[in-house]
Amino acid sequence: RPERRARGHPFSREILAAPLPASFREINLIFDGLSDPSRHVRAFENMSVLHGYSDPVSCRAFLSTLRGGALDWFHQLTPGSIRDFEDFAGQLTNQYSSAVAQEKTYLTLMAMRQGEKESLRKYVARYNQVCLEVPTAGDEVKAGGLIRSLRPGPCRTSLAKTPARTYDEVLKRCKKYINLEETEAEFTKLEDVVKPEQRKGKTSSPRSGSPKKNSPKGGSFKGSSPRRGGQNSFRERREDRWLGRPRLPSGQRYNHFTPINAQMGEVLAAIEE
Repeated sequence: RPERRARGHPFSREILAAPLPASFREINLIFDGLSDPSRHVRAFENMSVLHGYSDPVSCRAFLSTLRGGALDWFHQLTPGSIRDFEDFAGQLTNQYSSAVAQEKTYLTLMAMRQGEKESLRKYVARYNQVCLEVPTAGDEVKAGGLIRSLRPGPCRTSLAKTPARTYDEVLKRCKKYINLEETEAEFTKLEDVVKPEQRKGKTSSPRSGSPKKNSPKGGSFKGSSPRRGGQNSFRERREDRWLGRPRLPSGQRYNHFTPINAQMGEVLAAIEE
């Protein structure tokens, strides 16, 4: 009976007497007092609205989510002291206020820095997640914070020289350099595989029937470069594709060229300008 259940129970008689709807579904949430109570309350309220719980039913359903120390705390409350869900959630939040996560501000964004070995993709994702936790930060704060927190490199240089109008534009431009960074990483892996094969090929004996050339060691003459033909490396062929250099017919070589010392990212930044 409601009267018997109400004796010594923290819920009021009205909460205990309210019938459960035929379509009642228990919410699969758990709170044991070790996590942020305000987040637990918000999650429960969202589910309560979805299922259409009345206030008394919300109180009883919310009780079913408590475990461990949180459940022990509830049963130590004064009998009949909880009369509605707002009161119940407020008392729980006050009791476990020490577990409430510290609110992040724009200062949190200003203090962020990209790790020395952290990829651009991982850092942008980490920075963007913190932005979601600082709803008061505007586009200018988020964009400026991201630019100044990047490691020195082509991406930061490009964003500093040509400022973006919105934070979304900053993310789109970062995406280009993320693709570039990952593509260069793949090329480096390929080079690590190709170079040993090239060295192995150089030490092998010439094919049968191939005439021997009486040329100086290395197969080139003074003033020439082995960058064209069969001796050019994988890196040089890649630079040809990136920079749009025309490929010479087989056997022809440059007799003069200017070495490129810039990284691919710097070249892309210069093209954007």
